[in-house]
Amino acid sequence: MDLKKKFLIGYAVAAVVALLAFQYAFWSNGFSYLEKQSEAGYLTQAEMLRDILLAEMAKDADQTEALEEFAGRYGEKYGIRITIIDEEGNVLGESGGPGPALSNHLDREEVRKALAGESNSIIRRSATFGLDYCYCAVPLTAGGFRGVIRTAIPMEELRNMDDEFLRSTLFAAAILLLLVLSLVMYFRKYVSAMKAVEKQRREFVSNVTHELKTPLTSIRGFVETLKNGAIEDVDCAGRFLDIIDIETERLGNLIDDTLLLSEIENKKDVRQEPCDVNEVIGEVTELLAPRVKPHVRLIFTPDPGVRPFTCNRDRLKQLLINLVDNGLKATEFGAVTIVCKSTASHLILEISDTGIGMEAEQTERIFERFYRVDKGRSRAQGGTGLGLSIVKHIAELYRGSIRVESKLGEGSTFRVELPYF
Repeated sequence: MDLKKKFLIGYAVAAVVALLAFQYAFWSNGFSYLEKQSEAGYLTQAEMLRDILLAEMAKDADQTEALEEFAGRYGEKYGIRITIIDEEGNVLGESGGPGPALSNHLDREEVRKALAGESNSIIRRSATFGLDYCYCAVPLTAGGFRGVIRTAIPMEELRNMDDEFLRSTLFAAAILLLLVLSLVMYFRKYVSAMKAVEKQRREFVSNVTHELKTPLTSIRGFVETLKNGAIEDVDCAGRFLDIIDIETERLGNLIDDTLLLSEIENKKDVRQEPCDVNEVIGEVTELLAPRVKPHVRLIFTPDPGVRPFTCNRDRLKQLLINLVDNGLKATEFGAVTIVCKSTASHLILEISDTGIGMEAEQTERIFERFYRVDKGRSRAQGGTGLGLSIVKHIAELYRGSIRVESKLGEGSTFRVELPYF
């Protein structure tokens, strides 16, 4: 495992551990606070019940019945256990059942403190019911009676909150872990993409350098030959100058295509307007008519139903020129056919030829920069190797796509789909 992967995994683990530690510390303090607040509220409730009981005992001479009835009535009303205990620990009233049947409560800590005059509360587990309760005991003195009124409130809801928090924490940790893993995967893809871009950049620079160097070397060689005396031979000089002119034009085309590709990649296309696609195709066929070979036909039948397409007219024209010119170069006999049609959502352009065609592995790479099916043939015909790459980038500039179907020796069909919206 390399250092970068170790760092990413360590970061993910540290983030999850930090979250769990923070959640635990936060809830631990928060839960303690809730418990204290609950105890204080329950103790206040017990003191209020004591005051109500004292008021009722002052009216009722039969204290035993008053205590039993009071505990049952208010215990049911508030959904809590109320126990009334005398100074000897005997239960005189219990909301959960008859007092005499219950055990002596003098050994309970909260009862002893209340008999000593201290209102207090304590949370402990009930051995009888197997649940955590908050026991609140307050002194009860009325006339000659001295005892304790105690309330018991189940802490199940608060404990359930604790369990729910634990589940939420684990869920949050899982989400965080997934998020971190997603970020790791995204980072890896980003790094891979950056490496791919850097590789493409190096290859592009290398290819451009090579493509520029080839005609420059040729031009320099013929210039040197002319300077060394060949210029005196009119026929030879004329032929050399023609070659220099061809190579110079090739250099110019390569520079123009490189700049155009760079401009398209940078999404520089501010001039957009509705274009009559049939009209643009007509201009392209007229421009390329001189390049049509004797045994080849360039076929285009305008479709009046084609809707205008909003774009940079020059970009659309460049796309069509490159595709049609590519078909004309590949075709010795037969035809290059242009089909243009509209669907509800797309403009569709199809350029078919009956040329040399391609093998399957070649169609997968045909849109790469400087990739040539037949390198010798392409250079002889003045191709720069950027034409189809430019076509692909123009299509993507308008959120469209291009694909090719081809059979070796039978021809190729390029299909461009450009969305109207």
